[in-house]
Amino acid sequence: MTTSSKSTSTNVKKSAKSAAMGLPPVDVPALRATVKSSPKSVASKVPLKAAVVATAPTTRKTVKPVRARRMPRAELVASEIAQAMLGEMESYSEDTALARQAQRGQRERELLARLAVSMQRSDEMPNLELAADLVLNEDGDSVGLLVAVIERHDVEHAPDAARVLCEVGMRAPQLLLKHAERLLALCDDTQKDVLPYTMYAFSPVAHRHAEALWDMRDLFWSALADLTQPADMAQAGAVRLLSALCAAGPDYARTLAGGLVDLLGKCMPKDVAFFAESVLPALGTAHSHRAKPVLDRRMKELTPAEVARLRRAVRAAQTGQPLFAAA
Repeated sequence: MTTSSKSTSTNVKKSAKSAAMGLPPVDVPALRATVKSSPKSVASKVPLKAAVVATAPTTRKTVKPVRARRMPRAELVASEIAQAMLGEMESYSEDTALARQAQRGQRERELLARLAVSMQRSDEMPNLELAADLVLNEDGDSVGLLVAVIERHDVEHAPDAARVLCEVGMRAPQLLLKHAERLLALCDDTQKDVLPYTMYAFSPVAHRHAEALWDMRDLFWSALADLTQPADMAQAGAVRLLSALCAAGPDYARTLAGGLVDLLGKCMPKDVAFFAESVLPALGTAHSHRAKPVLDRRMKELTPAEVARLRRAVRAAQTGQPLFAAA
């Protein structure tokens, strides 16, 4: 059988099949000619995917949600340990602070119990013993606690606390100088109720802060306005502090020496020796001659014990004994 006869036989079969299905007969050769001659046959060569992309409308790309990175077990355990340690450290820090505060409170109660007023003593021996212990142990923290007594206006304990601080300042100025700024802050017109104790406590090292104290000198002089009564702590503190300023340098002495000499002539007889103990060493050789006639006149008013004390003060000034311990 030839090729044309095979093709004819195939077409006959397809026509018969189409007739059986109720469809019109298909002219296969004519259909092939139509497909070859159609211009759309070129588009049929374009890949299907490219055609879809070219004809499909533009759509927003769907963003897939990003899944959180799961922390490895080792890192998770390490993080939990770090947080636990941090919590323990904070707890430990709080406990330590509370322990220190409790210890500080206990130490303050011990210090106050050793003051003369707490022991119901009228002599200075308890205060002197406490000051000696603080100097011996170089206990600057306890010195700071006594300064705090004045800062919180504890007028019951402040006088004896000031006496202890003054004694510490004369024996070991470096212990008191650590708290000089706190005492300076109390030398103010708004702190008049504790100013006497501040002046008394600060006097041993006041010459080291003469420049800062100079503008407050009128405030210190005001404590000495009335000398018709025996010297109280305000007058004692003012005399000591003004004498310290006078000893700070010749410029200070030229301004203050005359006023201090006048105090020796106006104070109560029982206070002459006490005032002289502070004033005479501060005058120095440049101004001590101004005090001699005043003291010679006051000698007649003093008791033998007061005369002896005054003469000791005069000898100390003549031999150049320092007003305060070297700082």
